[in-house]
Amino acid sequence: MKPLLCFDVDGTLRDNVHHQVSLSTQKALRLLKKNGYHMIISSGRGIDSLTRTGLMDMFEWDGFVCNNGQVVLDAYKKEIFHASMDPQAVQEVLSIAKQYNYAVTLKSKQRIISKEPDEYVLQTQRYFQNQIPPVGTYCGQEVDAMIVYGPLGYDYAPFQKVSEVHVLPGESTYADITIAGLSKATGIQKLMHLLGLQEYIAFGDSLNDVDMFKHASQSVAMGQGNEKLKSIATFITKPIDEDGIYYACLQLGLIQEGEL
Repeated sequence: MKPLLCFDVDGTLRDNVHHQVSLSTQKALRLLKKNGYHMIISSGRGIDSLTRTGLMDMFEWDGFVCNNGQVVLDAYKKEIFHASMDPQAVQEVLSIAKQYNYAVTLKSKQRIISKEPDEYVLQTQRYFQNQIPPVGTYCGQEVDAMIVYGPLGYDYAPFQKVSEVHVLPGESTYADITIAGLSKATGIQKLMHLLGLQEYIAFGDSLNDVDMFKHASQSVAMGQGNEKLKSIATFITKPIDEDGIYYACLQLGLIQEGEL
């Protein structure tokens, strides 16, 4: 039985300069599907953000893990799992962010940001080419996940003390704040159960891929990716702008050179 193939988006499928999926990656994905592999997207992006990239309709995906495992969709984009953050945890994160004058995006039905965008927000926006939501106030609405914007390389230690959340510093000026105990790996497990598969291969580049890598039969880190992630990967491929996905698929024997 072939393993499930799980792909992160930013820095893995999609570069962070031109925000595109390279022709070599597109070719690899077509060949993988032709060769009978089930493939999913496993991303920190929410459904709204992932939809705007165009990736969800670019290929025949077998499912989607969004918000680092807090929302899971099947191949038909039907929701099969959805978890929201504890309101007390949301309040605590917002309180700490206010002390440090950091902006926070709340991923809810109507996204909001807690304050006017600063340079940390703008730098992250350039990194992802994502939309900045309007400034708004948390009034107890359902929140799927949060993004805190701080200095590059910041460890977000004050936020690590909040119970019931998981803090995932990103490769730009932000950290994902998600529900403790949920991750890309837990989302992948739900899709493997649905698809009747027993193992998976993970492709990623950043710290929110760590848990996904730890539970994978094989894990592929992008050459330009986070050093901690690369230290636990079973294979380090070339950087994304050097056909890293295509190269990894060739080296792992998932596709063959010369296939059309």
